[in-house]
Order: sequence, then structure tokens, then C-alpha cells
Amino acid sequence: MLKINFFTIVLNGKPFIHYHINVFNQLSFDWHWHIVEGVADLKHDTAWSRPLGGQITDEIHRNGLSKDGTSEYLDELVQRYPDNITLYRKTEGSFWDGKLEMVNAPLSNIQEECLLWQVDVDELWTVEQIDTARRMFIKNPEKTAAFYWCWYFVGERLLISTRNCYAQNPQQEWLRTWRFKPGAQWAAHEPPVLMEPSTDGQWSNVAAANPFSHAETEQQGLVFQHFAYTTAEQLQFKEQYYGYKDAVSKWQSLQEQNRFPIMLRQHFSWVHDNTMVDTAESMRVMPIAQRNSDHDAWYFLDSEALQQVVEPSKPSPIIVVDGVFFQLYKTGIARVWRTLLEEWVETGFAQHIVFLDRARSAPIISGINYRLIPSYDYNAAESDREMLQEICEEENADLFISTYYTTPLETPSVFMAYDMIPEVMNWNLNHAMWRQKHHGIQHASAYITISENTARDLVTFFPDIDASSVTVALCGVKDTFSPVPVDKIQDFKMKYGIFKPYFILAGAGSGYKNSILFFKAFAKLYSRSGFDVICTGSNSLVETEFRDYTAGSTVHMLQLDDNELRAAYSGALALVYPSKYEGFGLPIVEAMACGCPVITCPNASIPEVAGEAALYIQDNDVEGLVNALCDIQKPQVRQALTARGLEQARSFSWKKMAEKVRSSLIEATLLPLKLNEINLVVFPDWTQPEESLQLELSEVIRAIAAHPNKDQITLLIDNSNIAEEDANLFLSGIAMALFLEEDLDVSQGPEVSWCGQLSKIQWSILSPHLNFWITLSDVPHQTLVDLDLENIPSLELQNIKNIRV
Repeated sequence: MLKINFFTIVLNGKPFIHYHINVFNQLSFDWHWHIVEGVADLKHDTAWSRPLGGQITDEIHRNGLSKDGTSEYLDELVQRYPDNITLYRKTEGSFWDGKLEMVNAPLSNIQEECLLWQVDVDELWTVEQIDTARRMFIKNPEKTAAFYWCWYFVGERLLISTRNCYAQNPQQEWLRTWRFKPGAQWAAHEPPVLMEPSTDGQWSNVAAANPFSHAETEQQGLVFQHFAYTTAEQLQFKEQYYGYKDAVSKWQSLQEQNRFPIMLRQHFSWVHDNTMVDTAESMRVMPIAQRNSDHDAWYFLDSEALQQVVEPSKPSPIIVVDGVFFQLYKTGIARVWRTLLEEWVETGFAQHIVFLDRARSAPIISGINYRLIPSYDYNAAESDREMLQEICEEENADLFISTYYTTPLETPSVFMAYDMIPEVMNWNLNHAMWRQKHHGIQHASAYITISENTARDLVTFFPDIDASSVTVALCGVKDTFSPVPVDKIQDFKMKYGIFKPYFILAGAGSGYKNSILFFKAFAKLYSRSGFDVICTGSNSLVETEFRDYTAGSTVHMLQLDDNELRAAYSGALALVYPSKYEGFGLPIVEAMACGCPVITCPNASIPEVAGEAALYIQDNDVEGLVNALCDIQKPQVRQALTARGLEQARSFSWKKMAEKVRSSLIEATLLPLKLNEINLVVFPDWTQPEESLQLELSEVIRAIAAHPNKDQITLLIDNSNIAEEDANLFLSGIAMALFLEEDLDVSQGPEVSWCGQLSKIQWSILSPHLNFWITLSDVPHQTLVDLDLENIPSLELQNIKNIRV
């Protein structure tokens, strides 16, 4: 028999100390629980806390023991279970010489080979888990230790949702079980290192020899629950003992959050990586430790109660988004994606998103599920695709979309095209970035563009793309972009030393941005010395490019946040935007929303954005721009453009774009259904006798296969209550019977697809494509209601022949 010796070091262990004895009492083998109570001096393994301000005060102990009632409870336990529990304490008022002395205290009392199991007071295991782990060691006598994952709670119903991060470091966490031989000693406690002597007098690390891995234990369901940051009292202790500054207030601010997932480092200053926090419900974890609604008493769920918990369904579909653009640039595309994420958090669509954060470059948005991955290297594109494919498989992704041209190997992808500038401008398409772009286009199953013009250019340069697979989702403008009061404009101008009326150039640069046109026109203004120029954004202008054109004026090269940019637009004479090509032209609509008149060129997507609300000049017409710079100063011209611009800006909405992109992504997950000109759906009762089911489905397929346009019909069959493998086998039998008995070859049509695994959000996008649902003997009224399909017309079997394509 393999005995287990549990050990726990404890100081102020309530409420969780009450849990363990009820579990141990249900074990069917010999066990002993060694409890070491008291204060560990800040030495050895825990000395790191002193520089942080950690200290031992009278607030955390009474004469070296617990002061929350734990001591009295332990005394009672020893009296009740004298043969199973040993309690270790220092003399009254004394501290242990660090935690290392505490964990070594019981070892001299363990004189048999056994399993040694560290059970921290706030680490909760079930009877079944302990029994399973013991049987694993019995079955595998060569195994020397075991690593486990845990659900690490940072609130009553908040837990860490990521791995390979804070509190989930697989190099040391969570090593909890060792095969113990008498004579072994602890060499360290944080992390735990158990050493045993060998016959040659050398000492060896027990766990390093041959431990069970995290994957092996997790496969057996051995993931325990760790309630490390669950009560204010725990945080108060950590603040004092470990020196975690403001731990209580930071923890309380985390508890007040209502939007998850969230970065833990936003609240815990001692966390520096991308550890994410989510709700236990979202992670489908039922906390063993529960607090009564009156917030006074804690209680613990037993195994039976845990088994009765119905797990919520996992969000479907899952869409992986590669945030690579944030690593590369901070321009308008970054604004597009940040705003989409914020909108999706508001609507709840964010639960379907796994956002890949390249080397911590992504914006932190509460409610987005992040996964930290390495930065992108254009010289290692193939290995990056392999990595992305592995991630998609690990996340069970249905779809992939990149913020900037990356792709996995096999997972279906959607390509977002912002512009076709390299193709239109005849740039060197052999550049690594553009090679990657073209690979992304060719890999994609569907496409999203941010303007009608970009959509036209995409199918022009890639004629194999079906125009129907391209969705146009126009960008929006934030509500924060609105006219600024005069006093705020003055504050902005004073901050940057702007004392003259000014023109503003957004994203100014050479090449297709064509800023030189403005400077040539500016130089011809008779009164140019009365004006300044502001250039904003990540521009590529250098002083030598405009110095000769701006004598007597100041050119302010500014990097502005949104509030400052809003003030800059509001106070400007005009935004001058002489671009030769734009995928959209976001600065135009943002300027208009701030009441700033716009001078621009009627190129590419710009007329879609500016409409009738701008002064247009040709992109090579210097004199035309000179006239426009003069006209824009006339009050009646400015007032008319301002009014039209404000109205034009109102037609652009990030909410609309987010909804359009969401729908396009969900629709892309439906591509495996191979929808057609006519799409029919049928809801068989798979629980009815096989003969009846075969007869019904045979009649449906026979009727459609006899239709003259069967190749333009897709039949969707609900298989929600039968395994797809069994359904395929059943359908193959029907097809074979129809071919042998009636010489009817269904391989020529219709297209048959299973739809039983679709989520409600997918059904909502599929619904407009459905023409009829076919009535069988059992009418699926409740299913139609649940899936919001009541408005889809029904179709009797005998009327299938009357369908017109």
C-alpha cells in the first residue's frame, strides 16, 4: 500500500483550512497530515520580500501563531484525529527560521517510503483527484514526482485564464507530489526542491529524475483550485508580509471590474507579463469554495455537487486575430483595429476572439482575450506560418484574420485589404512585405476592404477573386472627434507655441501622400508669412523637403493624441490632404467631424469619404491648390464646408463597420457549408426508428436529386443530436441505396452539408441565405423558435420539384 503524507504550513488559514479534513477522511488508504503552524521569518527563500517592504508585524500573528481562530481549530483537529494529524509549532513567541525550516520539520517523523504531498492551505483538491494521482504513481513506480496545473483564483469568481505566465510557470509550478524515501530533505521551498542522498554520498533532486508532466496529470483531470487571492484578509497579509504595495486596494479595484478578460498587470503591479484574468463562468470552472450571499460564511462543494454543475457551452466560432500591425506601425490601421476590438467588447462578439499579441505591442482592452506570441520577422515567414497554425489548432480556431497580411498554413482565413497602393503605384512587389501580402490574398477564402475603391482594385489586380466574396466595411469616426471650444484650442496653441493661423497636414510625407504639392502652393501664397503649418502623424517628411517653401513660417512636426488632434483640427484653417491614393482616408472624416474644412484630391477612395463636403483640386495642380488655400479663408466658403463636413462625417460609424466585419467573419465560418443559389434545411428526428428515418431522408434527397437544377441546390441537415461520423455513415447508406435501386447518382447534386454544430450567432448569419425548411413528420417548432427561424417558409416534400432557381 502506498501511503500519502500530506503537509501544510499555515498562518491564519481560515476559511480554507476547514476544507481539507473532509476530503482526507474520504480516502480509502492510509494517510497522515503534517501541519506546521507559525510565522516564518523573512529569511532564505522569502528574503526577497524585505527589499519590497515586507515585514512581520503584530497585526498578522499572536505570539508567533495564528490570530484568526486557526490555532484553536488545529488543536481541535489533533484531538479528533490523533493518529492521522501531527501539529508542529515553535515555542510561544518564537518564529520559524524561514519557511525552509517549516517544511523540513515533519520529515524526521516520516520513516516509510510514501508519497509526500504539499497541500497549501488555500489549495483545494477533490477526493477523486488525490486517488487518481496515487494510482498513477502505483502504476508507474519509476515516476518520482508530479507537476500540476491549477485554476488560480484572484477573486471569488475570477481566475487566471492563461498559462506559461505569472502563477502558471511550468518550470516550477505546480510541483506538489514527490516519491519520498526516509532521509530526504528540503533544499528549498520557493520553488520546492526535495533532495535525497544516494549510496555514493551525493544528493539528487527527486523531482528532476522522472516527474509526471503537466500534460500527463491534466489528462487525468488533476487540475486543482488555488484560492490565493480570494479574500481581503489574504491581500492584507501579502501587502504586509511580502511587501506587495497597495495590494488590498489594487485587488479591490480588480473585483470592481465588470468586463473580462483583462490583463492582471493592470491591477497587480508585481505582475509584469501578459497574464489574463477571466471569470470562472467563462472558463467553465465551478469554484469549490463558495461564499454565502450575505458574504459572511464560506462553504465548500463536494464532488457530487461539482458533478451536477452544468457547464456553459464554449463560444463558437473561435476566430484568431493576429495583432501584428501593432508591432510594426502605429498609423491609421492601428486605429481601425483598436476601435473594432472596443466595439466588439461592447456587443459581446469579443468572446469569439483570440487576439495574438506580438511581443506585448497590442493595446490593452478589457474584455479581449489575449495570447502573447513572438514578434514577426519577414525573414522567417514560413516558420511564422507554422507557429500560427499550431496556435489555431490549440485554440480550436474556425477562422483566422490578420491585422497585416500574416497567415497560418491551413486554417481558413479572411484577408483585410486596406489599400492596393503598391500595386497601383508600381512599387517593387518583390519586397518581403508585399510578397507576404500576396500570399495572404491567395490563402484567403473571403475578403474585407475598407472602401469600394479598394474592393475594385483588389479584384482588378487579382481577377480570380469572386467579387461576391468581398465585403466593403467603411471606417468610422469616434464620437470624441467633434468641434472643440475656443478656450481648448487656445490651450493647444499655447502648448505648442502656435501663434498664427495654420494649415494642417495629416500623415504628411513624400511619394503618394504628395505633400510637396501643398508646400509648392504654400510658397506662392502672397501672405504665407502670416501662416504656420502643422504636420501630424508618423510622417516621413524631413526638413530639407519643405524648408525652401516655408521661409517666414514655422512648420510644427507634432505627434498628437486624439484630444490634441481634435483641438488641432478644430482650430485649423483647413486640412490639406493632396494624396494620390488612399485606401480610405481616415483623417478626412476625422477633420470634418471636428468642423475643419478639407482640401483634397478626387482620387481613389477619397470621393467616397469626402463626398460633396470638400474642396477638390487635381493632385498636380499647384495653382488650383493656391486658389483653394485662398478660398478656404473666405467665411462663406468655410461655413458651407464646415456644415457639409459635419453632416458627411455623421454617415461614418465604427459601430456599423464593426457589425459589417463581424458579419463577414461569421459568414466566412459558413463557407464549409457550400451554400448555393437555393439552400434548404431539414431537421430530422434522429431518435426515431432507423427505418422511419431512412425513409424520410431518402424521400428528401430523392426529390432534390430529381430536380433539374440540383447542382444549384444545397441541402443542410441538422445533426445536432448525433455524431457526425454516424450521420455520414447513415447518409452514405441512403446514397448507395438510391444509386443501386434507382440509378440515382447524388454525387452530381445536391450539395449536402451538416449544420448541427452551428452556434446561434452562425444561424443568425445563415438565416438570410435559407430559402425553405423542409417539413417532415415531426415539425421542429421549438428548434425554429430557438434559432430564430420562424420567418423561413416551410416546404412540403411534394413541392420540392416546384422550386425555381
